Amino acid sequence: MSILKFGEEERRGSQPLGRATMLRSAHAAAMGSVRRVAGKASWTLLDQCTVSAGNFVLNVLLARALSQDDYGKFALFLGAIFILRNVDWSLISYPLSLRLSVVEAGHRASLLGATILLAACLSLGLVIVMGLGVTLLGASDLLLPACLCYWCWQAQETARRCLLADFRYREAVAGDAVAYVGQALLVAALLRVVPVTLSSTLYIMSVTFALGALVHGAKLHIAWPKPAVLRRLPREYFSAGKWSLITYQLVLMRGQLFPWLLATIAGTAATASLQASANIANMMNPVILGIGNAVPQIAAHAYESSGIRGAVRAASGYVLFGMAPILVICLVGVVLPSPLLRAVYGPVSPYLATGLSLQLLMVAGVLDYIAEMASKTLLGVQSGRLAVVVNVFSLLAALALALVLIQPLGVLGACLALLAANLMRLVTAVISMLWLVRHDRSRKQAGHQSIDTDDLERRG
Repeated sequence: MSILKFGEEERRGSQPLGRATMLRSAHAAAMGSVRRVAGKASWTLLDQCTVSAGNFVLNVLLARALSQDDYGKFALFLGAIFILRNVDWSLISYPLSLRLSVVEAGHRASLLGATILLAACLSLGLVIVMGLGVTLLGASDLLLPACLCYWCWQAQETARRCLLADFRYREAVAGDAVAYVGQALLVAALLRVVPVTLSSTLYIMSVTFALGALVHGAKLHIAWPKPAVLRRLPREYFSAGKWSLITYQLVLMRGQLFPWLLATIAGTAATASLQASANIANMMNPVILGIGNAVPQIAAHAYESSGIRGAVRAASGYVLFGMAPILVICLVGVVLPSPLLRAVYGPVSPYLATGLSLQLLMVAGVLDYIAEMASKTLLGVQSGRLAVVVNVFSLLAALALALVLIQPLGVLGACLALLAANLMRLVTAVISMLWLVRHDRSRKQAGHQSIDTDDLERRG
C-alpha cells in the first residue's frame, strides 16, 4: 500500500515538474530566437548606419557649402541615381539574395561570378541612360563625373549586395565605411583648401566608391561561371525580380515626384529646402533600409517552410526590433525641429524656416517604415502583384495631392502630400497583408476538408 501511495505521489509530483520543464524550455527557445534576431538585426543596422552616416554628413556639408540652386541639382542627381540603382537591385541583387543562401556551397562562387557579369552588362546600358539624362537636362559639364560616379557606385553596391545576400553584414561594414564615410571626410578636407563644386564632389564620390568596391571584392570568393549558368540565370533573375522592379520604381517615382515638381513649379531652391529637411528625417534610413534589406530574405525562407503566416511572424520580429528607434527619432524631430535644424545647418541658414516641414516628414517616415516592411514582406511571399497594387494607389494619391498642394503651399504642400500618400500606402499594405493571411487560412481549411472527405470515401 505504501508503495502504491508513493508511486501516486511521485506521479503527481512529476506533472508540475514536467510543465515547469516545458515552460523553461519554451522560454529558453523564445529568448534564443530573440537573441538571434537581435544579433542579425544589430549588424544589419550597424552596416546601414555606416552608409547613412556618410550620406548624412556629405549632404550637410554640401548644403552648407553650395548655393541653394546647386544643392537642389545635387538632390535631383541623387534621385536619378537611386532610380537606376533600383533596376540593378531588383533584377540582380534581390534574386541573388533569394538564391545564394539555399544553393550548395560548391556552386556559390560560380553563382557570384555569373551575377557580377550580369550586373556589369546591365550597368553598360544604365550608364548610357544616365548620360542621356544629363545631356537632356543641359548639364553637359557634369556628363563625365556623373557617369563615372554612377559606374563606381554600381560596382561598390554590386559587391556589397553579394555580401549581404549571404547575411555577411558584419563583413560589409569596412567597405561601406570606406565608400560612404570616406567621401564625407574627403569633401570636408577639400573644403578646408578650396570651394567644392558639383563636379569635384562627384569625382570624390567616384574614388571612394571604387575603393569600397575593392574592399568588398576582396572578401568574395568568385569563380568563372559555366556557360549553362550564364544562359539560364538572366531568365531566372528576371522572373524573380520583375515585381520588385515594378514595385520599387513606383516607390522611387513617388519619392522623386516631390523634388522634381518643386523644381518645376517653385525652382531648385525649393527642392533644396525640401532636401534639407529630408536630410534630418532620413536619420530613420538606417532602420528602414537596414531592416528592409533583411525582411524579403527572412520572409521568403519562412514562406517555404511555414507558409504566409510563418513568413509574417518571422518578418514581424525584425520589424518590431526596428520600431523603437524609429519612434524615438520621430519624437525628437517633432519636439525639437528648430534646435535640430540650427545644429545641423548653422544659426543663419536659410533652411531654419523649414521646422514644420521637418515635423511632417518625421511622421511620414514612421508611416513609411511600416508600409515599406509590409511591402517587402509581400515580395518575400511571392505576392508581387499585391505590392504593385499598393504602390500604384500610393503613387496616384501622391501625384494628385502634390499637384493640388505644391502650387499654393510650396515645400509645406509637398510634405503634406507625402504624409498623406504614405498613410494611404500604409493602409492599403496592411489590408493586403490581412487579406493574404485570411486567404491562406481559408485555402488550408479547404485543403483539410478535402483530405477528410477523401478519407471518408476511402473508408466507405
